[in-house]
Amino acid sequence: MRQGAPHLDGLAVFVYGRTVPSRCCLWALALGFLLPLGCGPVRYLTRVDSRAASALAEAEQEGAEEKAPYEYAKAVAYLHKAREDAHHSYYQSALDWGSRSEDCSRKAIARAQQSEPEDADAPPDLTTCGKP
Repeated sequence: MRQGAPHLDGLAVFVYGRTVPSRCCLWALALGFLLPLGCGPVRYLTRVDSRAASALAEAEQEGAEEKAPYEYAKAVAYLHKAREDAHHSYYQSALDWGSRSEDCSRKAIARAQQSEPEDADAPPDLTTCGKP
């Protein structure tokens, strides 16, 4: 082999007597650093933006705003807080709020589908959904 000609040895390339990482190694290293940056937004989009928002829309269609006002109001507030935290790139917090919103939406749907209307004079059970 002539002097200064690049040759491969595993993941490194030897050029002019120095070891230089190959392009494959550099791409793998870059991907290793950049991949975790995409996890938060992706999980937020799948869990909060799709599941929690669709559960809230379903609760609204079931009439939960009138039949289960406490659970519905909590679901709306939690979804708003999840979107606010995601706007500030606090994705783990946004996922937690989104999960609470989805939970409250599901409970609002269940309460709205009950055959008997909720007693208006009874105190609300504020611990029914959205537990941390």
